[in-house]
Amino acid sequence: MSSQAASILGFFDEFEKAEKDSQQSSLEFFEESPEINLAIDGYCDEVRKELIRRLKVFNYVEKRLRGGWTEKNLEPILSSVESDLELPAPKWRTLVCWKKIYLESGRDPYSLIPKHLLKGNREKVIDSQVIVDEAITKVYLTRERLSVAEAYRYYTARVVQLNRFIIEGKIKPVSERTFYNRIKDLPPYEVDVARFGKRYADRQYRAVGQQIIATKPMEYVEIDHTPVPVILIDDELDIPLGRPYLTMLYDRFSKCIVGLSVNFREPSFDSVRKALLNSLLDKSWIRQKYPMIKNDWPCHGKIDCLVVDNGAEFWSKSLEDSLRPLVSDIQYSQAAKPWRKSGIEKLFDQLNKGLNNAFPGKTFTNPTQLHDYDPKKDAVVRVSVFLELLHIWVVDFYHMKSDSRERAIPYHKWQQSQWVPSHYDGEEAEKLKVELGLLRHRSIGIAGIRLHNLRYQSNELIEYRKYHSTKSNEKLFVRTKTDPSDISHIHVYLEPQKKYIKVPAVDNSGYTKGLSLFEHERIQKVLRLNTRELANEEALADTFMYMKNRIQGETDRLSASKKKKPRLPKTSNTSKLAKFQDVGSDGPNSITTKINEGPVVMDCLDDTQLIDDDFENVEGY
Repeated sequence: MSSQAASILGFFDEFEKAEKDSQQSSLEFFEESPEINLAIDGYCDEVRKELIRRLKVFNYVEKRLRGGWTEKNLEPILSSVESDLELPAPKWRTLVCWKKIYLESGRDPYSLIPKHLLKGNREKVIDSQVIVDEAITKVYLTRERLSVAEAYRYYTARVVQLNRFIIEGKIKPVSERTFYNRIKDLPPYEVDVARFGKRYADRQYRAVGQQIIATKPMEYVEIDHTPVPVILIDDELDIPLGRPYLTMLYDRFSKCIVGLSVNFREPSFDSVRKALLNSLLDKSWIRQKYPMIKNDWPCHGKIDCLVVDNGAEFWSKSLEDSLRPLVSDIQYSQAAKPWRKSGIEKLFDQLNKGLNNAFPGKTFTNPTQLHDYDPKKDAVVRVSVFLELLHIWVVDFYHMKSDSRERAIPYHKWQQSQWVPSHYDGEEAEKLKVELGLLRHRSIGIAGIRLHNLRYQSNELIEYRKYHSTKSNEKLFVRTKTDPSDISHIHVYLEPQKKYIKVPAVDNSGYTKGLSLFEHERIQKVLRLNTRELANEEALADTFMYMKNRIQGETDRLSASKKKKPRLPKTSNTSKLAKFQDVGSDGPNSITTKINEGPVVMDCLDDTQLIDDDFENVEGY
C-alpha cells in the first residue's frame, strides 16, 4: 500500500516507519558530529557502506526488540530486515557481537568498522579541501578578523586530530602556500561581508552615482564642518587655544566658496547660522577688513537647494524654520553615499594641502606620525593671522586658480554666468538676522516670557497680552527667536500684526549685556554644580525623616488621647483662647491658665464652658 493511500485510510505500517526512523537515526547521528562525517569520508566506499549497513540493522533491531538479545527474540526481527531495509541481514550471533562491541565502546560508530576490510594498502578518498573550508569558515571569515596564519594553524591541528581516527589513508595536509592561494581565490565581497559587515562591503564595492548637475550659481550649495588641523595662539595672551572648527558653503556650479565661519565651539546651529549669514549677505566689507586681499568676493545670495549631511545641527527645527523664507529646499545626503556631497569634501582636502599643512603647530590624523613633534610647543599662528590668511587663500588663491583639468576658474565662472544675486541690505539684513535666530515656542504670563532661565518683558508685550483673546484655560503661546551671540533680548513674533518685536531681558545688574547663549549655559551649569556641592544630601534626608517621624508621633499621641477624651471642644473656641494667651514662638505653647488653686487645662472643658461673651470680640493684633 502506498504511503498516500495509508494516510487516507489511516493504515499505519510500523515496518515502513521503523525503516525511516532507522535511516533518520543513522543520518542524524552523523550530522551531530562533524568529526565523524569527515573521518567516514576518509574511507573507501566499501567500508562506508558496510558501516552504514551495520548501524541501520542495529538500530532497526534495537527499536523492535522486546526482551533479551537471544536467538528466539532476534530471529523474527532479522527475517524482515532484508525486505524492509533492502539490506542483507546478519546472523543473530553476529548481531550480538556487534551489540557487545558497540555498547562497550559507548556507541562509538567506529567500533563497527569491519577490521578485515582495512587490510592491505588502499588509497585515501578524503579531500582535505573539506577541512580547508572548515578552517576558512570558522577562523578566517569571522568578525574577529584573524589572520590567514591563524586559520592555517587551525587547519593543521584539525588534520592531526582527525588522522588519529584513521588507520590507513591518513589525510595529507596541504602546504601553507596552497592554503593562502585558496583564501585568495575567495570572492572579495563575501570575504568583506564576513569579516567587516555588509555595510562596509557595500561601500567598498558600491556603484558610485552621479551628482545632480547645477545650471546656475546658488542652485545647489553644499555645507559641512571640519576641524582645522592647526593649533592657534591667542592674540593677546600668546597661549595655545587648540584647533578651531571651520564651516564652509560650496557652490556646485562655479565651485566657489560662498560662505564660511570659524570658531572653537563644536558644530551647532550657531555655526550653521553664522556661515549662512556670511553666504547670504554682501561681502563688500572683505577688502576693508583685510587690505591685503586684491580681489573681490561676489558670492552671495539666496540658496535654491542646501545640501547637508545627517548631523544633528542640520535636523533642528530652528534651522528648518529659519531657512524657509531663505532656502527653497534642504537636501539630506544619504549615509554611505559621499558622492552626493563630494564637492565640499574635496574642498577641505584642497584647503589642508594648500594652506593648513604649511602652518607650524599642525596636527596629524594619526598620533603615531607625531614622533617627537609637539604641536602645542611649535604653534605660533595667532587667530587673527589665521583668519587673514584663510580669507586670502579663498579670495586670491582658490577662486583664481583653475581646477586640475583646467576646465574653469571658479571666480570667472561665477562672473560669466551673469547671475544676479538677491540682495539683503539695511532693514532686510536685520530681518534676515532675526529669521536665522534660535526658534522656541513659549507662553506669555504675568511675568512675561521665561526662556533660557531668564525673564523677558516689555510694554508692547504686555499690551499684546491684554488685547489678544484666547480660549478659556488656554495659554497664550508665541514664537520667539534668539540670537545665540546675544541673549540680552529676544524677538517675539506677533501673529496678528505679522511682525517681530524686540523684548529685552529683565536684568537690572547688566548680566546679559553682550552675553552669548553658550556662555550663559556654561555659567548656569557651573552654578548648578556649585549648589550641588554645597548641598548635604545625608543631612537633608535625616531632617526629612525626623519631620515625618515627629508628625507620625503627634498623630499617634492624639489618637491615644481621643480614646480617653471622646468629646473634644470646637476648634473655633480653642483658637480664640490661643489668641488670648499669645500661643506661639514668643509666648507659651499651651492655652493653660493659672487660677488661684493652680493651672487648669482648658482642653477638657466642654463647649458650654468655652462660650463666653468676653472672648467673642477677642482678635489678634
